[in-house]
Amino acid sequence: MTLKGRVIANFRATVALQLDGESVIEQGYPLRSVPLLVAGDSVTCVRDDGMLRVQRLLPRSSVLERADRRRVKPLAANLTHLGIVSADPPGIDTLLIDQFCLAAHQAGVSALIIFNKADRMTDEQRAESEEILETYRQIGYPAVMIDTKTDDGIQPLLDELSSRAFTLVGASGVGKSSIIQRLLPDRQLRVGAISAATGFGSHTTSVTFWYALPGDSAIIDSPGVRQYSVSHLPATLVRQGYHELAQAADYCRFGDCTHTVEPGCGVLDALSKGTIAQWRYDNYLKLAEL
Repeated sequence: MTLKGRVIANFRATVALQLDGESVIEQGYPLRSVPLLVAGDSVTCVRDDGMLRVQRLLPRSSVLERADRRRVKPLAANLTHLGIVSADPPGIDTLLIDQFCLAAHQAGVSALIIFNKADRMTDEQRAESEEILETYRQIGYPAVMIDTKTDDGIQPLLDELSSRAFTLVGASGVGKSSIIQRLLPDRQLRVGAISAATGFGSHTTSVTFWYALPGDSAIIDSPGVRQYSVSHLPATLVRQGYHELAQAADYCRFGDCTHTVEPGCGVLDALSKGTIAQWRYDNYLKLAEL
C-alpha cells in the first residue's frame, strides 16, 4: 500500500518522516531515483520488509534555495512564508531585509517582516522602526514588532502564523533562537524523539527540521539560512522582486528600463512623488549592481 508523508529532516542516507495522520516520526530510506529531499517535502513511500522506502517526491509548491559555491542548494520546501527577523540591537539592516525579500520572491513564497526586541527600543528607535514596517506593509508584506519576554510581546507574531509554514532568517544577534524557543518550548524533546527514531544521534545542529505548530502552521528551523546573497541574480530578477518597482514599471516608456536614467521611467516618477521610498530604491540599485 502506498503511503504519503512529510520529510521532517534529511540525514543524507536516510530521512525522518511523519506519515499523514500519524504522530510518530519514522526513519525512511529514499530510493536512488528520488532527488535530494529537504525538510517540508511531501513524498510517497511503501513498507518493505519492515523498512519505510521513499518512492517518489511529490510536486513542491515552493522551495527555498541558497547559492552555495556557485551552485544553488535547496534548503526547505513547501513553505508559505519567509520570516525575516531584524532587531535593534544589533541594528535594523534594510538591505539585508530586502535581500531576504528577494529570496522569498525567488522561492515563490511571501515575506513576513519581524522586528524583534521591541522591549529594548527607545521611543526614537521604536518610531523609526514603525516607519520602516509601515513602508513594508504598504508594499504588501505583513510586518510586526515583537518581543519574546511576554505573552503580549509575542502575540502579534502568533496572530500572523495561522495556516502558514515558515522559516526564520536574519543576521546573528536578532533573536531568532529566542523566537523559536517561544514557539517551540519542547524543541529539545522533539529533536530527541527524531534522533531516537532515526538513530542519527544528538548532533543535529547542522540539520534543518520541520516542526508542526498549532493552528495548522509549521516552522522550519534551518541553520543553513543565516545570510542570503543575490549576487547570482540578474538585474531583471532583482527588479521583479521589488514589488512596488515592478508595479510602477508598467508606466515606463521602455520595456527594458533599468529605472536609473531612462526618460519616461515610471519608477523614477513614482520616486519623485514619494510613492516609492528612497531607501528601498537605493537598496535596489545596490542589489542590482547599477
